[in-house]
Amino acid sequence: MSDNSKGILLTLGSVVFFALMAVLVKAVPNVSSYQTTFFRFAIGLGILGILSLFGIINLRFNDKKNLFWRGIVGGIAVYLFYLAIIKLGVGKGSVYVYSYPIFATLFSMLILKEKVEPIKFVVIFISFAGLVLLSVGGKESLAGMGIYELIAIAGSVTTGLAVVFVKKLHDSDNSYAIFFSQCIVGFWLFLIPSGATQAKGNLNELLLLVLVGIVATIGQLFMTEGYRYVNVATGSLLQSMVPVFNLLSGWLIFHEQFTTIEMTGAFVIVSSCFALVIINFRIGKKTRILKLVE
Repeated sequence: MSDNSKGILLTLGSVVFFALMAVLVKAVPNVSSYQTTFFRFAIGLGILGILSLFGIINLRFNDKKNLFWRGIVGGIAVYLFYLAIIKLGVGKGSVYVYSYPIFATLFSMLILKEKVEPIKFVVIFISFAGLVLLSVGGKESLAGMGIYELIAIAGSVTTGLAVVFVKKLHDSDNSYAIFFSQCIVGFWLFLIPSGATQAKGNLNELLLLVLVGIVATIGQLFMTEGYRYVNVATGSLLQSMVPVFNLLSGWLIFHEQFTTIEMTGAFVIVSSCFALVIINFRIGKKTRILKLVE
């Protein structure tokens, strides 16, 4: 098997696991998002620790300050993503948060001082229109936008910021160290909130929470390994399939309903993210700014 084929299979595997993760999160609605987030980081921490113990991965930490802030921002982004899935549904919540390339592009210009071509501003403007359509849905105006729509958009913003931290950290640290920093900081960040909101769940819910952590970590490791063999543009295009799968799973598994306006908005957002990836590819930039947050 060629390296390119191996990379595509690994990346597609990560897409499947990330889509499955969203379904599992929605399957435990009686458990707080604090607990779900905590379990994700606790399980990830354990898996990475064992892999490092046996020398399978190498954990070295160089830019400790930015690794710490990446952990905080990334931890908050994951929590907001899970909350959006529970409150808005797998499909709608995912489309909101996976609009993060819009904000990642803007943050890269403000923080990393990267040049943003005029065509990207056109795509960003169109994607914002998609966010408005998705938020308004069947309502008469933006005044009808709910608190959870705003939270989901905040999740997209923080995810975009986390991606910028990832890009910056790739100059000093490897992907495993960056992922580990998110797990260790997220573990402590959500330890107390998770305990304070502990629900009287059953064994099935506990197993589902463990599965969320395992599936998310496997998806992350598959994606990290996949990017060794495929270019960023190819990997990013494949990762953009996640919200599409989540829309389908929300409709098929949880019978989520969408108005014509909401579907139009979702289509505009997903298409805009595809467009940003293609634009980056065509201008030949070696950028990780559209890579899924690690």
